[in-house]
Amino acid sequence: MAIDIMKKATVLCPLTSTKQLLKSLHAEGIIELVDVMERYEEARDALSRPSVSTADCDDELQKLSLIIGLLNTFAPEEKSFIQGLAPVPLLVDPDELNQLYQQFPLQKHYEHALDLDGEYRKIERAHGATENRLAELAPLAHFPYALEQLTRLQEVRLILGSISLKNLNTLKQTPEKPAGMHWEEIDPQGAVHDNSDPKNKAGKAPEVVWLLVAVLPDAETDARQVLNAHGFLEIALPQISGTVAEQIRSLEEDLVVQKQKLENVAGQVREMAQYRHEFLVLRAGWEDRKKLKLSRLQSAHGEYVQVLTGFIRATDSPRLEEMLRHDFSEASLLLEDVTDEDAVPVSITLPKLVRPVQLLVDLFGRPTYETFDPSPFIMPTFLLFFGICFSDVAYGAMLSLLSLYIMKKTKPYVGIYNFAKLLLYGGLSTMFFGFVLGGFFGDLYMPQYMGENNLLYRFMSSVQIISPLDKPIAVLLISLAIGMANQFYGIGLQMYSSMLRGDKKAVLYDGLLWLVALPGFVLIIGKMFAPVPAPLFYLGMLLFFGGAIGLVLTQGRENEGLVQRFLTGLVSLYGIVGSYGITAFIGDTMSYCRLLALALTTGIVALSFNMMAGLLRPIPYVGFILFIVVLIAAHVFNFFINVLGAFVHSMRLIFVEFFGRFYASGSKTFTPLGFNSKTAVLYKKQ
Repeated sequence: MAIDIMKKATVLCPLTSTKQLLKSLHAEGIIELVDVMERYEEARDALSRPSVSTADCDDELQKLSLIIGLLNTFAPEEKSFIQGLAPVPLLVDPDELNQLYQQFPLQKHYEHALDLDGEYRKIERAHGATENRLAELAPLAHFPYALEQLTRLQEVRLILGSISLKNLNTLKQTPEKPAGMHWEEIDPQGAVHDNSDPKNKAGKAPEVVWLLVAVLPDAETDARQVLNAHGFLEIALPQISGTVAEQIRSLEEDLVVQKQKLENVAGQVREMAQYRHEFLVLRAGWEDRKKLKLSRLQSAHGEYVQVLTGFIRATDSPRLEEMLRHDFSEASLLLEDVTDEDAVPVSITLPKLVRPVQLLVDLFGRPTYETFDPSPFIMPTFLLFFGICFSDVAYGAMLSLLSLYIMKKTKPYVGIYNFAKLLLYGGLSTMFFGFVLGGFFGDLYMPQYMGENNLLYRFMSSVQIISPLDKPIAVLLISLAIGMANQFYGIGLQMYSSMLRGDKKAVLYDGLLWLVALPGFVLIIGKMFAPVPAPLFYLGMLLFFGGAIGLVLTQGRENEGLVQRFLTGLVSLYGIVGSYGITAFIGDTMSYCRLLALALTTGIVALSFNMMAGLLRPIPYVGFILFIVVLIAAHVFNFFINVLGAFVHSMRLIFVEFFGRFYASGSKTFTPLGFNSKTAVLYKKQ
């Protein structure tokens, strides 16, 4: 139940055995390869990097990418409830994968998909061109003339465009119009208006007027200048035969044909969707093969020998030795202890009970190799915080049942399964604190909802210890006490971490002295708010000043000069420098007030919903139905909102107020050479 002990492993084998050795290491999944050149810099002149080609893998992945892309476009996969909650990796059976490599006709499917993709793109281009053409013709949809007749005129130039009514009135009176320049007004419905009629059919003056201007060829330039000066916006006459309306009808018919062709392509793609699983499995397999080939770049070779090196768990080293002895008798293995200079990846082995809590640690960052895994230490505190924040028996039961359902559906998916198991623990803790604090769908067990002297009311009243609604100050003090205890717990873990590193001074100076001073500080401050017996108060003074003197004398021990050490130690009491500080202790402890706040939020919102639903109950005939419907909808909403709040705030108390006392993260997770795909996991079907 700790960080696994790691070893450095280096394997030398004949060049001819390299490919098979990598396959065997990949199958075992016990060694993480690192760059030989970086580990053995002195051997760079004698060794060379291998050349690696992934062209065959890239070719297969390109085929699969095209096919899966088409499937996602025309036949997207329907997601289950579990897949909607979180990304669910594909389960790949190794026997099935090998069979697909050998027997599945990928090339045949690819050629068919390539044809469909080409047809699809051709239709899309034609469809886009047709829609663009329709957009161009839309403003002229009701133009009353056949455009081919207008464009064939030789003696007259026609100009089509729009102009504001105000500018049109100005244009009518301008003396600069070229001789022989005439126009007709055209409204969007195709009616031609007399120049003197400024009204449309609805009797409203239009803001913009369409004009068809006729001018002699010699006066065309002058006419355009006059029109542009009055804000005339020209519309190019399209080169089409017949009227615009006829052309639009023809284009709309083309769109119908194109949509039919597109539906035909979509239908053929949907037929291919029956092989979606096979395509996804093959993609995962080829991704893994590509990464296996690239792993050879971590190795180096001489004239006759290949060198591979990496990290291995000490417990797995006998397996590696046995494999080499049995399958690669000419290979040699060197096992070494890791040193402080090595960037050691971290592997953690935990019992099944504690394993779900490791998700929280991984969210923050893996511990460094020389420290310890905090998962078993944060499990009770996280469940304590979560249970108090959510604190409702019914909500806890809902969460437990939902978690059990997800666990049943996701057992092969380790990450999702462990997260659901963590929520199950949280649900059980929620039920416990729901009994303690008296929450069952808020106060739904009260007589006004479930009848006088009902069984649930009697039971909840008998097991309830304290109500945050009735005694908020008492619950607040309990929350602060939990916060102080958790701070002391964190300091104790900091001492444990220092012991593992062999830093005895840090154990005493940065841990024990704070555990002496801070309880004394609490007793002294407590006298300001409550009566503290004189012996306890004097004990507090003795502890605080004794611990404070020790901290002043030791917190600046890294500095040179007595004055500098003293000043640093003095300032460290406040918390600006040093391992901790009184202000940090006060601030972190006050943060635990959120336990009361979240417990009140869950209960008060639930109580409010009960009251709202209760107001509907007296309505004749439908009142009881409305009462039930509102209760269900409201409590489902409150459940999801507050389970999120309880989870986030419990994590925050761990990550910020607790981990800050002792935890050092930042290491790399141990990732041995093995099946490696972004979208799938290897899973042997039973």
